[in-house]
Amino acid sequence: MGRAALKLLSSLLGLCLLGALRGAGAASGDEPPRFEVAAPAAGAPLVFVAYGDTRFSQRTDIVNAPARRALVGRIAGESPAAILIGGDLVFEGTDPQDYETYRSETTEWAKQKIPVFPALGNHEFMGCAKGEEAPCLENWWKAFSTLSLRPHRWYSVSLGPALLALMLDSDSALKPGSEQREWLERQITHADPRVKFILIALHYPPVRDPFYPSMKDEDQIQRYLSKHAAMLRARVVVVGSHVHNYERYSRDGVTYLVSGGGGAKPVPAPRMFGELSRLTTSVNFHYLRFTLDGDRLTGTMVRFDADDHSGNPWSEPDRFEVRARSSLSPGRSSSPGAR
Repeated sequence: MGRAALKLLSSLLGLCLLGALRGAGAASGDEPPRFEVAAPAAGAPLVFVAYGDTRFSQRTDIVNAPARRALVGRIAGESPAAILIGGDLVFEGTDPQDYETYRSETTEWAKQKIPVFPALGNHEFMGCAKGEEAPCLENWWKAFSTLSLRPHRWYSVSLGPALLALMLDSDSALKPGSEQREWLERQITHADPRVKFILIALHYPPVRDPFYPSMKDEDQIQRYLSKHAAMLRARVVVVGSHVHNYERYSRDGVTYLVSGGGGAKPVPAPRMFGELSRLTTSVNFHYLRFTLDGDRLTGTMVRFDADDHSGNPWSEPDRFEVRARSSLSPGRSSSPGAR
């Protein structure tokens, strides 16, 4: 082969390689990020926390700040592997001071280097006109700059090899064919074979007492899971917030939770239509402690009684267990009413 031919071939190979590298970079940049939380030492359970509606703010009329701070402190004492927040982290998304309140009240989380993974809620957009969400999103992205989420509004987290958390945006479309829905379905159907549990976190709960109407597309999550969850290798748990209380349901083999007791002004939960916790308390500031131990995922509702004067305001009034499919014999499922 002549020198001119070799030079031409070299140029062509260089262009092909450059195109491949650019293509890989674009694909990586366009896809929402996947974060990794390392599994604990062999044999130790993985513990993480999920809850929502903290509404960090200096305002006192929209939140019980002492309850919020008590929950933050208790969570720090748990030293969880991660904290998942289901939206309404702050009261007003346009106010940088609300995010500063979040930073100042969670310094212990930061000292312990506990990773915090937030989902977007409706209050992250409060103060921004519809279609003009950029200032609100900018405040959210800046508050979690270490995650480098910009320009994404949803993403995923691997908690060890056995649990995949999908952090959704309730204010973006979830109907079939939408960008977020197609991403969600890819994450579920192409999950690593080692994944035993998939946790979906979003602000608007897909299953809740019908006393509270649907807000956007969250019911699409239940419709999809009702058709497909039984065919998945992984068991699915869905954690919503928005309703400032606690509820638990089981639908078509999927556990649905409402965990909106992070400090926002409480609202009633009638506990009808198959609600499983059977709590008798009307005000339920709380967080959820999840413990992944082998083939078992245990959820515990940790409740703070803001009106307690006995000196022990903490209790754990609801507990449930979800077992991996590999641990279940044919025809057997984990008990939805486990306490």
